[in-house]
This record gives sequence, structure tokens and C-alpha cells, in this order.
Amino acid sequence: MTLLTLRKIDTFYGPVQVHFGLDIEVRQGQIVCLLGGNASGKSTTMKIILGLLRPRAGTVRFDGHDLTAMTTPKIIRAGIGSVPEARRLFGAMTVRENLLMGAFARSDRVEIAHDLDRMLELFPRVRQRLASRAGTLSGGEQQMVAMARALMGRPKLICMDEPTMGLSPLFVDRVLELIQTVNRDGVTIFMVEQNASLALAIAHYAYVLQTGRIILHGEAASLAHDPRIRDAYLGGKT
Repeated sequence: MTLLTLRKIDTFYGPVQVHFGLDIEVRQGQIVCLLGGNASGKSTTMKIILGLLRPRAGTVRFDGHDLTAMTTPKIIRAGIGSVPEARRLFGAMTVRENLLMGAFARSDRVEIAHDLDRMLELFPRVRQRLASRAGTLSGGEQQMVAMARALMGRPKLICMDEPTMGLSPLFVDRVLELIQTVNRDGVTIFMVEQNASLALAIAHYAYVLQTGRIILHGEAASLAHDPRIRDAYLGGKT
């Protein structure tokens, strides 16, 4: 079943066109990654899905609903969680407060408490820092808090923008393991990533974006050994 669909998306920043007829599908239960170099339009794709930027043409559909004209709060309530680039935690608030912010749209207090306990089991490093201000955490710790915060909303789909950016190798491996764990628990993942080898190692399906156009897509295991991946990143023939 297809959970998220972007069809014929054209996006502009002022007079500059960023997307050209962008088509992407994310099937339920999968990890789907969007690969590409700098300025390829990856993060703009995430903004389109989350309602932070409106496409000039095309549609975004999620779980049977048209998101194209929806506000970001409504999109979050529809079942999409966000782990933004650079984590964007509330630095002056405690880790616990940041996690509870992920459940701001919910009113089921008993279940929220249950989910908080589950997050602390899934992310034991977060449990250790629960009373700390989020701004004092390392990059890897902040990434785990951002993931847990998104999960507190009980999303059907989580959008992750560059989840391994700026992390030490130890935390990169741990974050990738956690992404797979979350996916096995039933959450679909759409992941924007610049590091192709890391993303393709855990994804089911992948798209390669180059200057606003999808120039390659397919099963991740096949693309991992496809020389066209290298060409796409280096601007060669595709």
C-alpha cells in the first residue's frame, strides 16, 4: 500500500525553480531514502511534505488525504512526524519536556505516559539525560531525543532530514540501528540523506535527486552497486 505520494511537484524560491515534475512514492512499512548532493532539492522536498513550503504545481497525498493545501499542524495531526535537519530541539528545556512536546496534539495522558516509558526503553541514553537541558547534549544524543520526540506523536510516517549529519561514527551506527528498529515496529520512514552508502545499507527503496529531478530510483540493494549513483553525485552521465 502506498502511504505517501508526491506527483508532478514544481517548486520555486522566487524566480528560481527547485523541483521539476517531482514524483515520489513511499510504501507503507518501508524505509525510503532520497539521495542527492548539495543543492539538489532534498531538504526542499521535506518542506513540501510538511507544509512548510507550497509547491506551485502538483499534489501531495498521505494515507488517502490531500496534504497540498494543509497547514503544518494539520499535517502532523494526520500522522506525519518530523526529525528535522540539525535536530532543532528546544535547547533551554529539559529532555523530558522536549519529549512531551512531541505529544502536544494528544490528550490521552495515560497512553502518553506509557509511550514516554517506551521511548526511554528504546533510547536508554535519553533516559540518562532526562533532566538535562537539551542544549547541553552531544549531537548524537540530540538526534536520539529528536527521534523519540517524533515517535511520541504516534506517527504513521516519520520524515528524517539528514539524520547522520555531524555525528561521530559511533553515533552514526547507533542512529541507523534505531531507524531500523523503529521501522520494524511498524513506522514508515522517509529519509533525506547525503551519504548514499549509509542510506542504501538500511533502506528498502531509494530515489536519487539531481538539480530538482529524479534521475534514478529502484530497490536500495540494487542501487547500492549501481555506478550511476556515483555519476549522479559527481554530475556525470546518468
